[in-house]
Amino acid sequence: MSRKHLRRIGVTAGVIAALVSVSVVAGANANGSQADPSVPGTLRVFAGPYEQAQFCEGGPTPVISGASGGALAASPAEFGKDAGKNRRYHSLRATFEVARPGEAALLTRTERIWPNGMVFNLALGAGELKPGEYRFRLHAKGSGQDSAWTPWCAFTVTR
Repeated sequence: MSRKHLRRIGVTAGVIAALVSVSVVAGANANGSQADPSVPGTLRVFAGPYEQAQFCEGGPTPVISGASGGALAASPAEFGKDAGKNRRYHSLRATFEVARPGEAALLTRTERIWPNGMVFNLALGAGELKPGEYRFRLHAKGSGQDSAWTPWCAFTVTR
């Protein structure tokens, strides 16, 4: 290759590198250390640590046992195969509200995102909720901002 072609390739590579760095900086927030929160999705309920997820949409009402507890979970909206590798996700938190239908929240708790950066999780201990109908929702927190609340997800607690 001639020097002229090598120079063009070098200039083109430089322009591409500059554009990539500008898009990365533009996509980050002001301090670059936290992800801007968006409304979490894929709300689900777990009846135990080794149980399959019971999704809030498109199926029967999820059920957990009051005697053994369970977990409520959701995923950050920016969920993707590289979410766990993105350090900005590790600073996200979620505030969960658990209530009986039509009543004010009886449990409000803020939890950090799991270390893999892909799951918001609220563990419910044995006996923490009495048998009956409940619902939960959550919103993400990060960068000094809060996302909007998710829709309510109904679930049932048995004995």
